[in-house]
Amino acid sequence: MGLSGVQRTLKFVKYLPEFGWRPIVVTAGETPYYALDDSLLEEIRPQIEAGDIVIHRTKSGGAPGAKIAKKEGKLLKLPSDAWQRLRSKLIQTILQPDSRIRWKKHALKLIDTIYKTERIDATFATAPPYTSFLIAHELRTKYGTPYLMDYRDAWVSNKVLNFYATPFHKAYARKLEDEALRSSDAVTVVNRRMKEVLIRDYEFLSHEDVTIVPHGYDRDDLDQAAPLVPQLRDPSKFRITYSGAFYVGRSPKVMLDAAKEAVKRIPEISKHLELMFVGVLQKDYHNLIKRSGLEQNVTEKGYLPHRESVAMLLASDVLWMTMSDDISAPGKLYEYLGTRKPIIGLVPPRSQAEWILQDYGAGITIAPEDTKNLTEAIIKLYHMWQRGGLPANVNEAFVKSFDRRELTRELSRELGMIALMD
Repeated sequence: MGLSGVQRTLKFVKYLPEFGWRPIVVTAGETPYYALDDSLLEEIRPQIEAGDIVIHRTKSGGAPGAKIAKKEGKLLKLPSDAWQRLRSKLIQTILQPDSRIRWKKHALKLIDTIYKTERIDATFATAPPYTSFLIAHELRTKYGTPYLMDYRDAWVSNKVLNFYATPFHKAYARKLEDEALRSSDAVTVVNRRMKEVLIRDYEFLSHEDVTIVPHGYDRDDLDQAAPLVPQLRDPSKFRITYSGAFYVGRSPKVMLDAAKEAVKRIPEISKHLELMFVGVLQKDYHNLIKRSGLEQNVTEKGYLPHRESVAMLLASDVLWMTMSDDISAPGKLYEYLGTRKPIIGLVPPRSQAEWILQDYGAGITIAPEDTKNLTEAIIKLYHMWQRGGLPANVNEAFVKSFDRRELTRELSRELGMIALMD
């Protein structure tokens, strides 16, 4: 699968063999999704062929929408924001804890066959989908295998991603999370705010029970993307790039409105401004671009193989992102950090993303709906670009702390401790 959510697990699997682990990955078979990227699998192909990484796939994808995807060659179309919200609510009203619960029995059946031939020292379960935590919990009960719960996004406390139709739905989800946490041997989260909320909600957890292993960037990706940059760069363009998709609560509208106002105030900006979208852009947003009158200033690249998308980041002048909640910080933000480019973050005040961008040194934080200050920022950055002096005061020590190899070293320590303690 493509998009940023897969990167964390892929990079852990890639680097764990360096620290004495042999990852055995249990995942789905052909599963419909909004972006597919074979280059990600090819990245670890040599290790698979050497036997350092093993991948087992179930026959069932276990995801709703397979009939739709079959017509599209296994590729789903990312729905509009309104449909995303409605569809998510409908699914979460019917299926708990998430739409992958039907995959659980296929996964457990396959894992039973693996246990017949392999000695498993620890289980790493990452979520969402939260069904992964339920699977790890059952393996702990059945085989006594210690497991680590890795939160990429919060579960019950996540008001943006998760919907509970009734108090019963929420109570049931909390019961599932409580049981999984109590039987787990280690817990990792991607940021400080998520750790604070988890400890607040589950009093039996202490600060020592939850370790922060953030998202990161892979230097290999940057090094291999760098040679592609000269052919992608247009020095006459002031390029502001967004990478990824727009999920629930995120939209390019504020950026388009601010860019339109900047052009209105300083018409010459229109000659140079390029708003680049790399990833999946819904039809609704195509219409939004047309209505903004900025069609000549927008370039849509669509979904690109991962290293090509990294090259587009390196070939940009400014990167931007948007968030609607104060707990999460998307994986792409950390990849942005690795480029050492100026970053505009449309993020809630006192949010995790705001803290990261402030520590980064070359980040500009603006409230998600603040068109006025975003317009001012675009104009200011444009003038700095004209003078050849875009902000470059990056906190190098901070950026290097998100190197994927070093983050995997930390995960390896956590896994090692629970394996030895068992």
